Amino acid sequence: MSTRPPRVLVGTDRVLDELLDEVAGELAARGHEVVRAAEPLLAGDGELDGELDAVLVTSRTPVGPGFLDRHPELRGVAFASSGVNSIDVADATRRGVMVANGATPDNHGSMAEATIMLALALRLRLADRLAALAERRARPRPAELDSRRLAGATVGLLGFGRIAREVCVRLTGWGVGAILCHTRTPRPAEWPQVRFLDLDACVSGVDVLSVHLPLTGATRGLLGRERLRRMRPGAVLINTSRGGIVDEVALAEALRDGRIAGAAIDTFEVEPLPRASPLRDCPTALLTDHVVGHTVEMYRSLVPAAVENVERMARGERPPYLVNPEVLARART
Repeated sequence: MSTRPPRVLVGTDRVLDELLDEVAGELAARGHEVVRAAEPLLAGDGELDGELDAVLVTSRTPVGPGFLDRHPELRGVAFASSGVNSIDVADATRRGVMVANGATPDNHGSMAEATIMLALALRLRLADRLAALAERRARPRPAELDSRRLAGATVGLLGFGRIAREVCVRLTGWGVGAILCHTRTPRPAEWPQVRFLDLDACVSGVDVLSVHLPLTGATRGLLGRERLRRMRPGAVLINTSRGGIVDEVALAEALRDGRIAGAAIDTFEVEPLPRASPLRDCPTALLTDHVVGHTVEMYRSLVPAAVENVERMARGERPPYLVNPEVLARART
């Protein structure tokens, strides 16, 4: 039986690097051998020689089959936040590799609050009101008002994971007209206040459309030019999930042409958002740098979650935020 300390690879990330540094320091203090590398899939052999028990990265760092082939001894891959789109979870499960994330209550609660904040900002035309004051514009006359309440609006959710469900909880009491949802896993018995529909019916039937999907081959480009044209005139779009799901060029066209009233986008296909992105020239777009729901409470919850995920996986135990529980049954067989 090996007496070496658990060996863990901790990646780097432009958004969550301080968090990864903190987790790496805590793991080292607990006796783990910590290896740092920016891109496990692309790294050379030298830095990653030897066995690894666990990996901690973010969804912006690819962990592909080549890396997993080189480390058949690996017990688990943990992600510092909720996204796991940079690993093939089904492939990891077949290999007996646990996948865990940072889907803490503070994480998805913060993102749900941010989603509702953005819906209100878009409906109430907050960006234009701020710009009007800065530009010393005259106050709009009553006939020129274009702000609308969230109450009475039909809200659509693409995806029904933890964040989308928390959005539903928080919308209780707002008096929204209806909540429509498109998901592969409808739950009408548990959520009678939600109408589960097909994708096009959901897109075309709402005043506020919010994206809560992982980025996969099936969801990449899901909201392209044709589907955006199905949205109601005056509708608004929110994407706080993953860039690449919304066609950014098509969205910029829809905003410039006034086919939809506004968009709040926190995640982009290329991050940080390139200076030449057409979205930057859209006054009805609220753009944030993948940070809109990152609260103090969320950050404080992610560090202990990551440490616990990694420690348990390195010992071959179930981590608290396991994404692929079916891997445990595979290990038993």
